[in-house]
Amino acid sequence: EPHAGAEALQELLGTNGSLRMLYENLVTLQGEFYEFAALVTEPGSQRQTVHPDLPFNEVAPLYVVFIALQDVNFPMGPTSFLLRTHTKQKNEKFNIQSEKDQLLRKADTRFSTLKKGDAVVFDARILHCGNANEPADGSTRVLFNFSFRNPQVTGDLGYPGSIRPGYCGALTLGGIQEALDLYGAGDKNPFASYSDGLIQT
Repeated sequence: EPHAGAEALQELLGTNGSLRMLYENLVTLQGEFYEFAALVTEPGSQRQTVHPDLPFNEVAPLYVVFIALQDVNFPMGPTSFLLRTHTKQKNEKFNIQSEKDQLLRKADTRFSTLKKGDAVVFDARILHCGNANEPADGSTRVLFNFSFRNPQVTGDLGYPGSIRPGYCGALTLGGIQEALDLYGAGDKNPFASYSDGLIQT
């Protein structure tokens, strides 16, 4: 039986993966695999407040990908991205209440309506929010989500990754590519050396 996680990652980060070279250039092979999850909203889910994923850092700490597992239209609450708000100047304005409203009003915003299989890769410092999934016309929205940490940024990011605790700090982009090479060569459980990521208590 195919390994669901390896199958998905093979298409994205394997030898001919669509995002392999992009992530190698962004975080190098030493980039930590920081998140591995799915984001799910149902009809009736409310709009998020606009936010960055983590406290500001001069160097981009984290590069995130959302991949649509079905078409995402407006009633389903696509993610809004406020372009060019990942900078120190925009972050400072966002944190001053008297300037925040004007920043949000004037922002150049894009809605990530997507076709199934489309991907959005973003710097986690950018301001964004998930919109409301409309009760009447919306439907279940699922985004496959993973991210890699920039090895140039050390210390606490102020944002815990959505990943099984046993995988925290254990996997890198290079390690994942090695595991995917094993999978391509016939290994049915290429991540066995990392266990199942769960911590027994």
